[in-house]
Amino acid sequence: MSITLKSRLLPALLVVGLFILPTGAPAQAPAPAPAIELQIITQSIDSSSLLLAWRKPATNAGIADYEVFMDGKLLGSALGNARKYSAAQAYIDKFYAEDVKNIHVKIAQHNFFIEGLAPASAHQFSVRAIMADGTHSPESLPVTARTTDVPKPCDITAQGARGDGVTLNTAAIQKTIEQCPDGGTVRIPKGTFRSGAIFLKRHMTLELTEGATLLGSEHAEDYPLGRGYLLYDYTSTKRPPSLINAIAPPGKNANDFGDIRIVGQGVIDGNGWKQQAEQDVTDETDRMLPQYIAANNKSVLNDGILAAAQVKQALSEGLSAQVAYSQRRSSLMTLRGVHKLYIAGITLRNPAFHGAMVQNSEDVVINGIRVETFDANNGDGIEFGNSRNVSVMNSFFDTGDDCVNFAAGAGEEAIGRPPQQFAWIFNNYFRHGHGAVVIGSHTGAWIEDVLAEDNVINQTWSGLRAKSNSINGGGGRRIVYRDNAHRDTRREAFIVTLDYADSNTVIDYPPAKIPAKFEDILVQHNSVEFTDTASARKQPAYSTIVVQGDLKTNTLHERIVFNDLILVNARPIKIDGLRNGELRDITFVDYKRQGEPWKITNAPGMSVVNVKQTNSVRTPPANTTSTPITR
Repeated sequence: MSITLKSRLLPALLVVGLFILPTGAPAQAPAPAPAIELQIITQSIDSSSLLLAWRKPATNAGIADYEVFMDGKLLGSALGNARKYSAAQAYIDKFYAEDVKNIHVKIAQHNFFIEGLAPASAHQFSVRAIMADGTHSPESLPVTARTTDVPKPCDITAQGARGDGVTLNTAAIQKTIEQCPDGGTVRIPKGTFRSGAIFLKRHMTLELTEGATLLGSEHAEDYPLGRGYLLYDYTSTKRPPSLINAIAPPGKNANDFGDIRIVGQGVIDGNGWKQQAEQDVTDETDRMLPQYIAANNKSVLNDGILAAAQVKQALSEGLSAQVAYSQRRSSLMTLRGVHKLYIAGITLRNPAFHGAMVQNSEDVVINGIRVETFDANNGDGIEFGNSRNVSVMNSFFDTGDDCVNFAAGAGEEAIGRPPQQFAWIFNNYFRHGHGAVVIGSHTGAWIEDVLAEDNVINQTWSGLRAKSNSINGGGGRRIVYRDNAHRDTRREAFIVTLDYADSNTVIDYPPAKIPAKFEDILVQHNSVEFTDTASARKQPAYSTIVVQGDLKTNTLHERIVFNDLILVNARPIKIDGLRNGELRDITFVDYKRQGEPWKITNAPGMSVVNVKQTNSVRTPPANTTSTPITR
């Protein structure tokens, strides 16, 4: 099997270039020191800073770190830079400090943030690998970037905004946005600025300075439905606007709607739900995390704040409880039809619905944010829908639902629409969440070409979660999930299923004629540790890996490969509905059950090669299945 994955960060094409040898191919001689392709993240460039990233070479064994040069002078290492700037790195360091048995895959940092540059100045950058033996690779070909001029600052307090947490500042903030000149920066200073829905325009930056909080109003009327949107143009139920909105106008002007930045060290708080009685918890780095009530559609009127107000308003209009709950709550951000979008540094908290919804957009970079939405119902971190060329890096997720989710419409009308295509998810820390990287459930126009690598996942339900059903259609393909480390996994480490259902879903679209399926997925070189703490919880006995087709319609997934995995204290693998799949080079450590650690049914062309059981990752396996089998 050969999978080629291409991803792009504009302006230049970034080819991830992952070429997998057919399974069973003979090993090749060690390659020379790999060439590194360096990329300027153009969305990040401002008057004093920018972000670099580079493709991890396909031949990367033996690389310990990377060094970055500016104008011929060494700036430092990627790991050192991450420890200074990444929202995820302190958690990643703690994770590995606790890996006393040296179980886990070691992730690699391959990005670098630079600040303190002069405005309108050009600089040349290069990168080289530091090998484990102390030698270096050749430097990459240089790339050049120029910082911008200093933008016009537009302070919301000049229009009468007050950061007292009480004053409703919607009009003052919106007026500041409208009057700020092209390319200007709308600044929210230190303080708590309460607001209803605001709408960004093209070619602008919204900056939340350190100590600033944009706090969502608790009143439903501050999110007027008349300025809302349809999730898809073929659905019938309108949603209210979010707290922050950037929605392209209809017609030809939509093509020039973009160059939008949302940055800073401040907080965007949706005021969606009440906090738990015990308030905050201390996380792995002794930082306090807010905890929101794990409410639902039955308890929303008691446990919600904005969520309760919006559902109550919808019920008074005669909507059913299901529609009111699933369609009439505001998210933190809706960003739609944006060409060139950069979100960095900010903290997202307490949405009434989802976190950031990025739809029908392209060239999107999300860098170094914090998502603190646990355990808000449906509190996804970031959802990309029918978008192209997106990346998420250096970010921390503690969510009430999926962390990074991909969607592509649902039902028959989604067929032929633009897919969700080209994504790169790397160097993040995923804490609570239903899934770290989630494909679906809205898969109608296909979700394609996703690379998730070098992430740490701790306490999340699942690492890779691919989900759909016969109604949504389409599916996911060319997904690569590699070089990730997982601990305290709460459910399946990896799940690919067509049995997904959501009781809150409102089906206001024609069902797909062809059921969804997933194909050409590679899960490679990951470590998963099920801890004793997780095992002691009162929960169903979830399998370590699940691949479930739709046997009612005889829909089988195709060409899904699990390769080079370390599974510690794990339960068996369950595969039911997969054609031409493979389990290869999988090591079960401390497997406490009898017999084969897998159950495989309805899997024509399936092979199992070199699945081992051992008491230590450093000792020879107790038994090995090395002969391919066909089911």
